[in-house]
Amino acid sequence: MKKIKESAFWKSPAKVSIILFVILEAITFCLQPNLLTMSWISLKAESAITLLFAAVGETFVLLVGGIDLSIAGVISITSSVAAVYMQDNWVSVVLVCVLCIAIGVGVGFFNGFIIQKFKIQPFIVTFATWYICGGIAYLVLPKDGGDVPWRFVSALTHRFGGKFSVALIIIIVCLLLWTWFKKTNLGISLYAVGNNAHAASLNGINVKRVNYFAYAASGVFASLCGLYRVAVTATGSPTAGESFFNQAIAATVIGGTLLTGGIGGQYGTVVGVLTFKAINDLLVFAGASSYWSTLFQGALLIIAVLFSTISEIRHERKELVE
Repeated sequence: MKKIKESAFWKSPAKVSIILFVILEAITFCLQPNLLTMSWISLKAESAITLLFAAVGETFVLLVGGIDLSIAGVISITSSVAAVYMQDNWVSVVLVCVLCIAIGVGVGFFNGFIIQKFKIQPFIVTFATWYICGGIAYLVLPKDGGDVPWRFVSALTHRFGGKFSVALIIIIVCLLLWTWFKKTNLGISLYAVGNNAHAASLNGINVKRVNYFAYAASGVFASLCGLYRVAVTATGSPTAGESFFNQAIAATVIGGTLLTGGIGGQYGTVVGVLTFKAINDLLVFAGASSYWSTLFQGALLIIAVLFSTISEIRHERKELVE
């Protein structure tokens, strides 16, 4: 079986976001030369971590050629459950976190089962699951609020030595884990299934198992996004996820993961998320209206999709030649 690897940065659509991120940060530091400190880097990690969780989960699904809209519902329901049921003791905090992660895994497996068993389009299945989870979130928490324990908030927003945030450490750990995971049999199988599911099956890969894993991973990271959002805002919301699913998909695509699957990875996703945040920073320092942020993010997404499409066409032509 031909081994399918994650494209190197400079040979993939991710180079667009890398170059743009460097340019945006260079301009930002020119406007605010005293920003480049460890405290500022930790602050940026804290502002990016929730979107990063959602985008990392979405990347797993896009790599196998699927899509997961239900992350919006999972984020909403975990946000609501955590805000309502988490009590001010560590036993309760741990149990509720485990429950929220279990919800994410359950929703992910449900999506994978329906998609694989009945051959229904992922867009339709995950769109329906999003609404189901959203309805449950409203039953748990009808409006924004809840009582989030301070020990949970402080644990996830703590800074070691006053500089190194928990969010920054989590991002570094995620990148290290991805470096290891992408070389495992399961990691290689993700790319193989996304590139050609039929060929992967003929080569002995359990396509159903790989898809189950991808959607379950998406659910887990969506639940982590919901939990971290609760810690950052110190409140729950039944609509917490509605602002995440489109940005997560956009950041993943901007980071070089093809919508058709088989090419991309978490390195590019991290750059895509940071590029999103860099646009906001630059506009704030330039004194521009926040409405420009949405415009620039939309334009960046179009550029990324164009490069993604061109890259896919070149990839298909290369396969035909070989």
